[in-house]
Amino acid sequence: MLSSELDLSYFERFTIELRVADIIKQLYASPQIRQVFHLKGDVTFENHANTLTEESMADKMKSMSLEPKQSRRSGRLAAKQSHKSQLPPSTQPDAKSQESGKQKQPRPRADQFYVYNVYNKKPKERLPAFIVEYKPPHKLTLAHIMAGLADMEVDQVVRYQKDETPEDICRRVVAAVITQAFSYMITAGLEFGYVCTGEAFIFLRVPHDDPSTVYYYLSVPREDVGDTTGWTGNPSDDNRLHLTALGQVLAFTLRALQTPPRGSQWSEWAKKRLVKWEMIHDDLLGEISNLEVPSSEYKPPRTSTTFGRLSPVKTRSKSTAATFASCTPLETLSSSESGDSPDGPNSHTPSRRPRGSRADSSALPPSSAATKSRGGRGDSSTKGKSRQYCTQQCLLGLVTRGSLDQNCPNVLDHGVDRHQISRATLIRLLDRQFFGQDPDPDVEMGCESLHIHGTRGALFKVTLLSHGYTFVGKGVPIEFVEHIQHEERMYSRLRPLQGVHVPVVLGGLDLRWSISYDGIAEIVHFMLMGYAGRTLAMEHEIEPDQLIRLAEVSLHAIHGLGVLHSDPIAGNMVYNEDSGRVMFIDFERAQLEKRRPPLKSLSPNQKRKQATDACGKNPNKRDNFELETRRMRHAMLW
Repeated sequence: MLSSELDLSYFERFTIELRVADIIKQLYASPQIRQVFHLKGDVTFENHANTLTEESMADKMKSMSLEPKQSRRSGRLAAKQSHKSQLPPSTQPDAKSQESGKQKQPRPRADQFYVYNVYNKKPKERLPAFIVEYKPPHKLTLAHIMAGLADMEVDQVVRYQKDETPEDICRRVVAAVITQAFSYMITAGLEFGYVCTGEAFIFLRVPHDDPSTVYYYLSVPREDVGDTTGWTGNPSDDNRLHLTALGQVLAFTLRALQTPPRGSQWSEWAKKRLVKWEMIHDDLLGEISNLEVPSSEYKPPRTSTTFGRLSPVKTRSKSTAATFASCTPLETLSSSESGDSPDGPNSHTPSRRPRGSRADSSALPPSSAATKSRGGRGDSSTKGKSRQYCTQQCLLGLVTRGSLDQNCPNVLDHGVDRHQISRATLIRLLDRQFFGQDPDPDVEMGCESLHIHGTRGALFKVTLLSHGYTFVGKGVPIEFVEHIQHEERMYSRLRPLQGVHVPVVLGGLDLRWSISYDGIAEIVHFMLMGYAGRTLAMEHEIEPDQLIRLAEVSLHAIHGLGVLHSDPIAGNMVYNEDSGRVMFIDFERAQLEKRRPPLKSLSPNQKRKQATDACGKNPNKRDNFELETRRMRHAMLW
């Protein structure tokens, strides 16, 4: 019995997710199949309910609330909440949030999973592919789905009407469930996602040029397959293996892996076009818990016989040239998506959200859209995505208004002989580049997620398009602004070491409005810093002993300025290939400490006193700097 989202996620993980990952790993092992499906590596299913959050906030992730400027709530739901004196936990702003005019944003919940395409190369890259939303079947039954899933204008469905039928209520609940997944697809910039109840799958797709529409396709494997898959062990016989839950999710995954995530500019553009509703999700599900729904028989979109004849497994019996005849190329899929097939599955029925004030405008499809730049300095500044990072010496020269580093890959865009702008000007121009005009899906923003995060921050590749400066932005949600500002102060203390033992830090940038990190967290502040290299947690061609010696040199220099790193693990150290040095990063937990003064000689007539160090410890014990160096060596060895 599946009694919760957690039970369902465990069940799906062991019956579907791990199996899909194993199959794709086997497909990737074949060069021919790898080429057909454009496979880059493995896939992994991950939950981010507690990513970039304080541990105390974990319980707040379960509820969903979409906070509008103008609430579109029904009268009954509004009355239900009128007696409450405060907002739900997921929307209640703290004092600091109110001061800054920003509130904590909804986060992925425990029943929300992200699927990543993991590139099998060094260093490994991870790109989000689609999201999965789990709803246990006792909360959202197949009968509710059959009664409520249909073409609809959500703006009309969310309003309560007099004399509502059970179908009207089911339609509103189904719309809420789909909108929940749809919302995270938009913020993450993902084209695909699906809702799973264990017995039904609702596959979703959001077109690039119309984010106000979500297309759906319902799959009920038990009904589609019937009593048996028809598999006899002979690939030439008809079978329905591809209609099983595993077959459907595998096919959906292979399709989704062919589409990269959309850029930050698309997500911001889409969010500006869409209207938000506040929905009390538990209340909505409670509406149908005891609802009597008329029996609605599920009808598979094709007969079992027709499906069997189209089984992709059967192609093995054909000639070699036709082995992959059933694998439609991506270009063909894209061009045929808008066509209607009288005998095809009803896979493209739309469920619409209301359009915003720019409803009549639409973007060019990805295949024909030419990416423009906000930089305004010609074609050379329109390639932020493909640019290499500026060198540490280049950014150090920018900070000091010194000479250009001729080894920087972007030196031709920085000026002649010397840097043309200051650090303050760079930050001001970057702010104007990000927020100086309305978001446009086809105008490069110069800010792309690297899909890498730690406990408090997420990394972005940032480019000042007008001058070609390319570096890293460490972004944090509102909960961790104080931590990142503390880290900026630690880097200021270490300014003499920047570009040598720690990266060059250009400064902080408060964002006028938040930028989504893969739909997981809303980023409100960037610390801008040079890219220093790959962490020592990754494989390097240098001997470990040499890396330890290099790390000791840098850590000793940091200690010399009175800074205790407090977290000297391999993931917080990088190897910089340009300088051949190890640099330390992530100073959010760093502390300022004074070294213990050396022992002084005592007069024979003076009474001996017990000397203590800065922490009140016995002088025979090592000071905190020595202890941290030992910790660093130990972490590197293991």
